[in-house]
Amino acid sequence: MSQILIISDTHFLRKNELEVFFEQFHNIDATIHCGDIYVNYQDDDFKNFYICRGNNDFGNIPKIQNFTIDNVRFTTTHGHQNYYAYEPLELKNLLDEYPADIICFGHSHVPYLHKEKDLMIINPGSLALARTFPRINTYAILDTQTKEVHFYNVKTNEEIKIKSE
Repeated sequence: MSQILIISDTHFLRKNELEVFFEQFHNIDATIHCGDIYVNYQDDDFKNFYICRGNNDFGNIPKIQNFTIDNVRFTTTHGHQNYYAYEPLELKNLLDEYPADIICFGHSHVPYLHKEKDLMIINPGSLALARTFPRINTYAILDTQTKEVHFYNVKTNEEIKIKSE
């Protein structure tokens, strides 16, 4: 069983600021970043870290990641391609080429959750630049055993409710 931290759209936050953010989590086994990280990101900056390239990322970051943690198949993409961030159910089109139990995406800066019998689609929102009203920067934590995902306010670490589709 793993606890997975899911974040996105950290933009101007520097590496050391992300490290400080990560320090509060003692039971996290891996982190998924859905794109738009800081400018000089390097592949070895963090351990157990999965990232896909956002529209503001450069360098050798894949546009789509497909990986498995605890027998749970993940696909991540930023969401700016094909308007996925604004039509999240269209992400299902990736499943033929990138089979997944969970698809994670970003770009919209708005938390999102869609659940079906064998698929979950998650946008953790933005760690730095929320586009919600009121503006609340957010992240998500997923339990790979229970397949439960919870969303949190970055500032208070209080759980927030996301309407599930």
